[in-house]
Amino acid sequence: MKLNPDGTHLNLIHSFPEHILDWKMYWSLKEAFVKAMGTGLAYRLDNVESHHTNWTNIYVNMNGEVKNEWRFWLSELGKGHLVSIARGHPRLAAESYKRTLKRVDFEEEEYRFGLRLPNASFKLLTVDGLQLVAGFEADVEL
Repeated sequence: MKLNPDGTHLNLIHSFPEHILDWKMYWSLKEAFVKAMGTGLAYRLDNVESHHTNWTNIYVNMNGEVKNEWRFWLSELGKGHLVSIARGHPRLAAESYKRTLKRVDFEEEEYRFGLRLPNASFKLLTVDGLQLVAGFEADVEL
């Protein structure tokens, strides 16, 4: 079964807990890729598909185009934890940073203002809780 960890597969994962490790592996690769590109989660994750042969020879397809210049490593750390490394040409990350950082010089007061911003509050949610927030239902047709 091919899992692509965009929002549409949460129902499938919830319905088939034996696929959670596969989902985590796909998600870990996808997250490593967009972080290495310098876009982080601002990039549309549904445009990135990971492919592999028994979790070796890993490659990505981005917007329908195979990205051959990228290399991936995926390792299990134990207790359900994974680590993924994505490595591509630094030019790709540099281009992303240039688009993001149009202004890089700030006055000292502007830096200090950023440090005084209030802390964001976070709410810990389970996958079930995320599904409710996103409006997903647990019914999946096979």
